[in-house]
Amino acid sequence: MPHPWKFFAAASALLLVAAAPAKGEWTPAWSASMWEAANEKQKVAVDDATLRFAVRVGAAGDGVRLRLSNEYGEPLLIGAVSVRKPGEKAVPVRFGGQASVRASAGTTLVSDAAELRVGAFDVVEVSVYLPDAVKLNTVHGAGGARTQISAPGDFTRAGFVAVRTADTRPLLAGVDVLGKAQRPVVVAFGDSITDNPGCANDAVPICRWGDVLGRRLARAGKPHVVVTQAISGNRVISRGSGPSAVERFDRDVLGLPGVTHVVILEGVNDIGGSGRRRPDGTAAPTLSYDHLIEGYRTLVASAHRHGIKAIGMTILPFEGANYHTAAGEAMRQRVNDWIRTSGAFDAVIDMEKSVADPANPRRLDPALHRGDYLHPNGHGQTRIGEAIPLDLFE
Repeated sequence: MPHPWKFFAAASALLLVAAAPAKGEWTPAWSASMWEAANEKQKVAVDDATLRFAVRVGAAGDGVRLRLSNEYGEPLLIGAVSVRKPGEKAVPVRFGGQASVRASAGTTLVSDAAELRVGAFDVVEVSVYLPDAVKLNTVHGAGGARTQISAPGDFTRAGFVAVRTADTRPLLAGVDVLGKAQRPVVVAFGDSITDNPGCANDAVPICRWGDVLGRRLARAGKPHVVVTQAISGNRVISRGSGPSAVERFDRDVLGLPGVTHVVILEGVNDIGGSGRRRPDGTAAPTLSYDHLIEGYRTLVASAHRHGIKAIGMTILPFEGANYHTAAGEAMRQRVNDWIRTSGAFDAVIDMEKSVADPANPRRLDPALHRGDYLHPNGHGQTRIGEAIPLDLFE
């Protein structure tokens, strides 16, 4: 029987466009796992307009560089790019010394160094001017920090009032910071529970557990930087939203410089979607326990081949969610037993025990989810980030 996750799409080529050398070492400080828009609503259509994205970087640096992904798109012309901290002067971003660059289909562009000094956890605004009519389909969910779209024109050097917004963020796949030495990087890897695309940059409490972990490591004086590589609706071994975890691991973990640890929280969508009837009336394949376990083993083996420690989290309780079933609950418990006892991971965080309802451990604590019995709210995300032992990162 063929494995359901072996419909592999090659990762996009990395194109540095003869980037000018920079003095120092680069560390990923913010990242997004890109996926192909599934419908017109997820695409971002522009014509002679500027896009602006606001992201929060997890490390300080004396300069920044950008990764712009056109992995799933047609060739397009990028007319100008800039970066700034909110309210400050925009700094131009160049590619091989040029202000304008053509992004071929299936490529990720890496910019030259831009002279913007940033502090740890600063918000950075990235502006991209697209002079031609184009529908951008290489995106990431961003409902909590919506893409701002200008009236016609190049506003990369100026402020603008958005004429419309989008719930997806196209093109921007990463922001790296320049320092004297490369920092160790921890990747928070998973699905919507890790991604939380509705999370706002200034949410209180912090609503993404990777961000909570990154701040804890910084307060403890550890050099590690945490970036999130997660996709809402993602699955370990088959395609849900975006490429499966197995498919995207090379791009999202191994393709980043300086990664020392990956923390994996994924699998509930594989279980909940197993055999589920789709909107078109067809049924999704029924999940095999052996296939899911093989998927985890594949992720861990890939990490280990590159000297990266793989930390596993148990799958969170989800009774009450719209795709919960008795069979799915039995599968979750069986998989969690394997995560705890198999020895496959370098360390295991029994996260289900940290967020379960004390009165019913098959459900999330009612104070920690958003009302859907599946997704942790800000308090739940904070609980997850605070339950991770910092001594795992040495």
